[in-house]
Amino acid sequence: MPIPTVVRRRRAIKTGIGLLVISLLAAIIARFYMMYSAPPSPEKVSGLSDQETEILGLVNQQRVRSGLRPLKFSPRLAVVARGHSYDMAMRHYLAHNSPDGVAPADRISGVGIGYRTVGENIYMDDSADSADVPQRAMTGWLKSPEHRANIVSDKFTETGVGIAHSADGGTYVTQDFVH
Repeated sequence: MPIPTVVRRRRAIKTGIGLLVISLLAAIIARFYMMYSAPPSPEKVSGLSDQETEILGLVNQQRVRSGLRPLKFSPRLAVVARGHSYDMAMRHYLAHNSPDGVAPADRISGVGIGYRTVGENIYMDDSADSADVPQRAMTGWLKSPEHRANIVSDKFTETGVGIAHSADGGTYVTQDFVH
């Protein structure tokens, strides 16, 4: 016996409502998933170490004490800074320009970072106790007029920090600044 039109319509409506409920539940679940699995912070994406994070914090504390806004962390600058620290550690030199003549501005523009002003702080520590490197680097930079000027300059808005360890136990720190 054929199914009456009214029954077919009721079944179609029930099926439609069922699909709508399932779609709404899926949307709610997706929304909660997206809320609680937020993308990682730039610090985590760049693989910022605890010591690099500490230096960034110490620099921003000094800036706030000087009445300036904290610097924004740039993962791309952190990669550039870390690369320079590794280069210094592997080739055993301490200079803003590499032995090949590559300057901070060259390294930064070489990865496509645009800037108006660029600055760089470097530090080398050969102490066996590497736990206090962030504090010692900051102390050394604040004693140097040029390095201190970079830290408390209102010309800079972003920064990245990179640390590398050499085979002979030295620790090299680079902090790049841009605006």
